[in-house]
Amino acid sequence: MPVDRDEKDISSVAALRSGRLFILFESKPWIQVLLISLAAALLCLPCLFYGLPAGTNAPTHVKYQHHFSRQFWSGESYPRWLAEENKGYGSPIFLIQYPFPYFVTALLRPITSFSSAYRESRELGLFVCLAIAASGSAVWFWLRKLARPLAATLAALVYMSLPYTLGDGVYSRVAIGELCTFIWMPLVLLFCESMYQRRSAVFALSAIYGLLVISNLLSAVLFTPALTIYGVYHRKRFEQPLYRRVLWVLFAQLLGVGMAGAYILPLLAHRRLFDLHQMEAVLPGYQFGLYFLNMSSADVGTRFAIALGLAVLLAGTATWFVVRAVADSRVRIGMLLALAMGTLTLIPNLGLAIVRRSGFQLRPAPPNDFAAITLLGAFFTIVVALLAYSRAAESTDRRVSLLLGFAAVSFFLMLPFSAPLWRAIPGSSVIQFPFRLGGVLCVAVAGLLALAWDNDSQESTFSRRAPSRLVVTLATLAAITGGFLTWGMDRMFRFPKPIAFHVAGDIDPMYRAYVPLRQLPEFAKALGTTPDSYQVQPMPGDGSFRTDLVSGACDFNVNHDNPRELLVTSNCRSEGRLRIGQLYSPLWKIEALSTTPANATIAPSADGLMELKLIPGKQDLRLVFDLGPAERVGKLSTGASLVIGLLGFVYFRRRGNPSVARIQL
Repeated sequence: MPVDRDEKDISSVAALRSGRLFILFESKPWIQVLLISLAAALLCLPCLFYGLPAGTNAPTHVKYQHHFSRQFWSGESYPRWLAEENKGYGSPIFLIQYPFPYFVTALLRPITSFSSAYRESRELGLFVCLAIAASGSAVWFWLRKLARPLAATLAALVYMSLPYTLGDGVYSRVAIGELCTFIWMPLVLLFCESMYQRRSAVFALSAIYGLLVISNLLSAVLFTPALTIYGVYHRKRFEQPLYRRVLWVLFAQLLGVGMAGAYILPLLAHRRLFDLHQMEAVLPGYQFGLYFLNMSSADVGTRFAIALGLAVLLAGTATWFVVRAVADSRVRIGMLLALAMGTLTLIPNLGLAIVRRSGFQLRPAPPNDFAAITLLGAFFTIVVALLAYSRAAESTDRRVSLLLGFAAVSFFLMLPFSAPLWRAIPGSSVIQFPFRLGGVLCVAVAGLLALAWDNDSQESTFSRRAPSRLVVTLATLAAITGGFLTWGMDRMFRFPKPIAFHVAGDIDPMYRAYVPLRQLPEFAKALGTTPDSYQVQPMPGDGSFRTDLVSGACDFNVNHDNPRELLVTSNCRSEGRLRIGQLYSPLWKIEALSTTPANATIAPSADGLMELKLIPGKQDLRLVFDLGPAERVGKLSTGASLVIGLLGFVYFRRRGNPSVARIQL
């Protein structure tokens, strides 16, 4: 039957309009960024309307932010000692805690007007939304180097929506530090792309790497090998020899660490004040070996059964296309091996059995399905990576192989099969959770998806056997949906629960790592809890600074106007002991005044607080929380490195883009 001329005209006009819309979208970067920002707002609606989701770490972040913001806006440029944390007894947690998200959230305070009870939660919720939008924009900037705008934009939307990004970073574990690294990892790779053509990019790379370090040091350590390999090998042809490329990448990292010196140097100098093994001793749920991705028989319920069925379906689809479309037998075997190990790990109880056989002595711990949920999310993600690679396998772009390698190695190192390797590396348990490598996996998957959607080659037999864009897209949507349901993120949208700051529950869970084991039970008792419990009882005077005379006959006054400084004035008729309501730390030092006795000392009390010996007569003491040379050198390192980075960036920007052959290291 002939087609009516009017119908032809209508279809032609529709095609023309759709073509114009596509051209408009491709030619207007601001439209792409706007779409990414709107998607971020949609993904974070509960955060915008109700504040930080009620996930595992949410109460801790709210407490930290409450004290950090108060001290910051009281004039302390970098709060290290949270004087009112732990119900007023103080905490040194910001000697090791990443500072970036707390600084940014504190800076939001003047432009927000949230109610006092939920203030920090609402501010952190806004920060999380901004971080998701920034991560999507960051990966889009990088992927534009690899693919056309549409493919880059779609991959950015996926990057923000992946199970690990939303589940671990926002709605379940609420890992805001790791969430920040999702901004910096793609930008690091972006500047690796141009550092050999524009030397100013080296100094930009340094600044981004410094931000990565202060966002989450452990994630930065895990990402650094990928950064180094990508920076040195992301192209097939370089005009510079290998040793120069290595030196430039190492120089950028070293300068970035220098920029983070104000955080890094005190951490390194005083890390021995924190014992993470002590955390494991009193809280078995913190055992490193428990967090290799695994599934237990207790985890297999209705929700997991549906997710397991979807995982097996996706695994079968990926296996079919890997066998058909990947020509290189070594790569094909490696991909199938990754699928096989992931599928075996889905067998209930097998994972922890492998971990125990590797030498980890696991003690009984409370039931926790987090490892199983993370396993399913990671499995969905690696399947998408393998399908995307199967479509882009014949590309001559070396980045395709590198990104596949990053995805496969990250996935393997999260599985129980890697436990012997982790066991053999001294000090590897400081990473705490092997699943932190999920961030590297997400970055690699975003790059592979952009390259797969951008791939138009259909010439060879293997290309014709590769999965279509539709197959890759459907698998990606299935992975995102499966992750969304498995993590239970739908409940956060349907039943959001705001987190409020309560003084009665103001306890830093990390106190078990910095209070000595012999004083730990008594200190916990003073807080209204026990070391092995998260239950807290309200105590009289919660949150206030308090001192009491343990022995002797003395008149005294303790002034605590500065969080890191105490002024003690006393007049004793006999020798006495004064217990000061701040947690003891070797970093509390006595600064001599004119009336300070030479033998003045501070010692820990039975409950872990500071106890000061008082002598007969009048005396004045100043107690200072002093980080020593590490803090001063750290500030100097940050300042000097920033100046070097700025001068280097400006110099090479003004110099232009001379031939790489004429640039000497």
